Amino acid sequence: MTFEYTENMPHDEDDASDASSDVTELEEYDFPDHFFERDGRLFHSHGSLPYPLPVDGPEQARLNNLHKILHDTVESHHLGPVTEVLGDVRSGSGQKRVLDLCTGTGRWPMDMARLFPRVKIYGLDIVPIATRRPERHVQFEIHDITKRFRWNNGAMDFIHARNIDLAVTDYPELLQEVARLLRPGGLFFSGEIGRYIDFAHGLSFDLAHQAPHARSFFQVVNDSLDLLHLVPIADRIPSFIQQSRQFTMPTIQTFHIPVGDWHRDPVMKRIGKMYLTALKEFAESLKPMFRQAGKTQLEINTLVTGFIEDIEHVRGLVGVYHTAWATRK
Repeated sequence: MTFEYTENMPHDEDDASDASSDVTELEEYDFPDHFFERDGRLFHSHGSLPYPLPVDGPEQARLNNLHKILHDTVESHHLGPVTEVLGDVRSGSGQKRVLDLCTGTGRWPMDMARLFPRVKIYGLDIVPIATRRPERHVQFEIHDITKRFRWNNGAMDFIHARNIDLAVTDYPELLQEVARLLRPGGLFFSGEIGRYIDFAHGLSFDLAHQAPHARSFFQVVNDSLDLLHLVPIADRIPSFIQQSRQFTMPTIQTFHIPVGDWHRDPVMKRIGKMYLTALKEFAESLKPMFRQAGKTQLEINTLVTGFIEDIEHVRGLVGVYHTAWATRK
């Protein structure tokens, strides 16, 4: 089996990059350079990157499911003036370029490529799990996003950062690199699901009493991630954007994602069923991390079982999707 992938090397036909061209084919014997197995799950083998979740088939299915959930919740593949930014084809501006950070299975770049067939779209991830048959103008590359990117200053028109908080320990530092890559007027988008559970607007329930196991689950999740220096940042990113002084005032939107089938609206009910499944898969994927954090198997089983019991039976629960976008000054 071979995987054709660009390993932090472009094959662009323009001057946007300061690196030379090369394409890497991953053979089976190359897998240890990118993956290792633990507790029956497959993980990335890049030692310096803190990302704690598996990257195997079940986790890829969860990521694909989450991509659809977020699209259906927002009712779009993008927020902000994306069409205006990518449709500005003034003389001499060249081909528009989009960069997707932590692209995972590559669903977002592929869907965007169909909406913007004249735009070059790059998807970066630490492991080669995206499709091997991308659209003609989509390019996937292996890259640790905590390191400097290969492109020249101002090379990108739009940088998309969705659900990257488990891969970044210093978001303000990343924003400086994002600002370097974006041209003036270029667009940055952030979207992160908060690491907590809540009740929908209008419900005055107390989470500690109504869903104590779900509340405890996310407390343990955040405590375990804190050991990896991965602190919760979903609601802090707009302030990071402002403090960088590199962008315009961010536009902030939050979306509630129902957990389960309690919502009256048929579309939201369907989304809620999908998100319930995604949360169960998320809990399963976190078990190896809990073990590394020192939890016993009994403690892990009790924690996950209680969490699933709450999200299956407590009505009105939601996840919160935090989004923010701003343009480069």
